Amino acid sequence: MKQILEVDFQAVDVEEILVKLVVAYVSIHIFYAFLKNIKNIKFNILMAKFLKDIRIKAFDKLLKFKMKTFEKYNSAQLYTRLVNDVGELFSLFFGVLNVLIDDVLYIVFMVMMMFFADVQLALIGLATIGVIGIVTTKSTNKLGKLMQQILRRREITTKELSEFYNKSKLTYLYQLQENNIEKSKYVFGEELKARKKYINFHHFPYWLIGVLEAVGIYSVLYYALNIKSISIGSVYLILFYIKECRNPLNSICNQLEEIQNCMASYRRIKQILQEKQEDNLRQGKDIDVLKGDIEFQNVSMKYDKETVLKNISFTIKEGNKVTIAGRTGAGKTTLVNVLMKLYDIQSGKILIGNQDISEISNQSLRKNISYISQNPYIFTDNLRNNICLGNQEITDDQIEDIAEKIGAVQLLKRLPNGLNTIIKANELSYGELQMIAFIRAILHKANIYIFDEPTSNIDLKTEKMIQKMIDHISTTSTVIIVAHRKSTIANSDEVIYLKDGQIDMILGSL
Repeated sequence: MKQILEVDFQAVDVEEILVKLVVAYVSIHIFYAFLKNIKNIKFNILMAKFLKDIRIKAFDKLLKFKMKTFEKYNSAQLYTRLVNDVGELFSLFFGVLNVLIDDVLYIVFMVMMMFFADVQLALIGLATIGVIGIVTTKSTNKLGKLMQQILRRREITTKELSEFYNKSKLTYLYQLQENNIEKSKYVFGEELKARKKYINFHHFPYWLIGVLEAVGIYSVLYYALNIKSISIGSVYLILFYIKECRNPLNSICNQLEEIQNCMASYRRIKQILQEKQEDNLRQGKDIDVLKGDIEFQNVSMKYDKETVLKNISFTIKEGNKVTIAGRTGAGKTTLVNVLMKLYDIQSGKILIGNQDISEISNQSLRKNISYISQNPYIFTDNLRNNICLGNQEITDDQIEDIAEKIGAVQLLKRLPNGLNTIIKANELSYGELQMIAFIRAILHKANIYIFDEPTSNIDLKTEKMIQKMIDHISTTSTVIIVAHRKSTIANSDEVIYLKDGQIDMILGSL
């Protein structure tokens, strides 16, 4: 363009010169587009692989959390980190950094070409771009801090919405709609205040940058017209490059803003990746068959600063059916949790068959224990996969045989596609869910069974079936039941009563 402006149109070969310049101009743009396309493809492939590794690493880390680590986060926070925050990183690498690199390289090239045109004018242009760059950086940092406030408010909003959804039944039963509406208005209002601060400041730098650019252009023209005689082509180049830097600088400002948002997401993901405590499944001795008496020796356990189990000692004979009883908060569930090594004990020992479980790998220990909770865990998958949980050795005939023994065969007949039926927890009764959990536990053939309030929310008929099944299991395995119903306690070989984290008394067969 500089050469075109300086062409002598009186020359004989002016048409030939113009054709050559136009061809050169078009060729450069075609070559530029070709290189940019190659760069984008290579860059995006590289970033896609990198982000895949982040997703795998974050989810792998989450699956290794100890139960105590899970308590530091609510479900909304973990969901935000694994989905939204990883998505922000995806945007960072696929969009933001890609554009940012282009813009930075473009500005560098523009500055180089300024010096090629004229050194003095280039210094004025460089000073103009530098001041605009400083203003852009400062304003971006301020916007980043304001965005941090918005993200913190958004996380609180996500948490509140999650609670509203999970407790919707409670909201209707106790007519809390108006109360929750007011609460949600406050939460949304706080986020709106943070966004208003961001919006009010967001547009401030643009008019200032426009003024600085105008001052730079005026300085170039003043210098060229009053101080030094410079060709119109060189003046055009300097003014063109200053103007050309405006859009990349604005783009960099926007990209730096996005980077601030993405860095906040990165810090939250990094927090998960840097969690120290992991539930290492393979650390310790591998023991295929773990049998024998279960012995607690002066076991104490804390949740943070609160002592839940206090110097507990007792023995459960192999093959016995023992009930752990006591009021809510007495430490019943905690006791079975430390037996399964879901939580660490602070002092004492837990032995199974004279083997200290702290020296046994978690994988070996839990392979020998089947656990049925008060609230059965069901995946949105077919019935077969919910029972087998990846164990390819369990056959359909075995599932149907156990269902026949515990009286759950009607459940299989009721489901339209039998074992292939996709099941959801809200589509089955509590008793049916418990039946599925029992079939699952029995087929995994453990040496120790732990039932956490197995009959607390079911009808009398189903309770009798479950009691019968527990009696059947106890003939070949050790059974530990956390319960308070008299019917459960009455059939136990031994009852251990807990009170305030201590053993209140131990009774023999009732």
